[in-house]
Amino acid sequence: MSRWDEPVPGEREGGDRTWSVVRDAFEERIRVPHKRDWRPIAIAAAVGAVIAGAVTPPGHAVLGSLRDAVRGERNAAPALLSLPSPHSRLLVQSVEGAWVVQSDGSKRLLRGYRNATWSPHGLYLAAVHGNELRALEPNGAVHWSIGRAGAIRNPHWSFDGYRIAYFAGPTLRVIYGDGTHDRALTRDARPGVSAWQPASHALAYLNRAGNIVIRNVDQPLHFAVIRTRLTPRQLQWTRDGRLLVATGSHGIGVFAQRGPQQRRIDTGVGTIETSALSPDGKHLAFIETRAGQSSLQATGTTTGPTREIFNGAGIFSNVVWAPDGRSVLLDWSSADQWLFIHSLSVEKVDAVSNISADFGKEPSLVGWCCP
Repeated sequence: MSRWDEPVPGEREGGDRTWSVVRDAFEERIRVPHKRDWRPIAIAAAVGAVIAGAVTPPGHAVLGSLRDAVRGERNAAPALLSLPSPHSRLLVQSVEGAWVVQSDGSKRLLRGYRNATWSPHGLYLAAVHGNELRALEPNGAVHWSIGRAGAIRNPHWSFDGYRIAYFAGPTLRVIYGDGTHDRALTRDARPGVSAWQPASHALAYLNRAGNIVIRNVDQPLHFAVIRTRLTPRQLQWTRDGRLLVATGSHGIGVFAQRGPQQRRIDTGVGTIETSALSPDGKHLAFIETRAGQSSLQATGTTTGPTREIFNGAGIFSNVVWAPDGRSVLLDWSSADQWLFIHSLSVEKVDAVSNISADFGKEPSLVGWCCP
């Protein structure tokens, strides 16, 4: 048998170089947390009772679910091990870049990327790198890039992936999904706020007067204006494209596709941080802050009471729905935790601690997408 304990000339040097590459790649893909954080997770044990009142169908038994919720909090995971929705992916932003998280908990860092967003079926990302807009695969392979003067921000894919809207300085621009036909749509837009209407190339955005404009990007002269005093910071369409949800600092308006307003939700002195439509468009979750406390609220999109699902001290920075609509994921950033709240069946609440150890500085949830 040949001996392998005598290296050939240059083997040790090559091995050192290879190890350096492998080590760096491993550290970018999977981070192992160094400590366990048991801070406010015990508070979440009581959330089940509130969730049950908010979203459980009449007659649904919840006692076993509450026991599961408490048991889950006592055994909160010190790191993200998996996603409760199989064959799905999370997108997370941190100071280091964008992270793509697979359903088995494995993850990849796309270093230096910001403002990342999923394509309609999760096959690609649009993200900003320096002064370039790039379309890339979740493994980091870049398909195309384009540079523009002024800060590029907030790209969004159309429903079919054939268009991407983005802001370059004060200008709202549109580019084809293959990186061609880049053009300015308007300079009369407030940067950062836009949303594509499903099954069309109509784009909703906010003009400088604070009103909502809905414009067909392929026929720019065709547009509608919805006047509102909300000053929306976020726009979302229901999946059928019939309703537009506009989220402001102190209220949420639900509008018909070209107006008028169908519903208004006001919070008074409370501040709305963000909102999220369920995949079927029937439910709306939003985060409200008041006097140092944050709460996750839920209501029907068109009607129904608004109920508190969970509250805690500090900052809830985002909430996203699972692709199947069975769970919501709450980003409790000030506690360095995520809470997977199984909102429809109220089976349990899964807490994950040490998020910053997993994803680096200032991690924030971006989106939970399809396979």
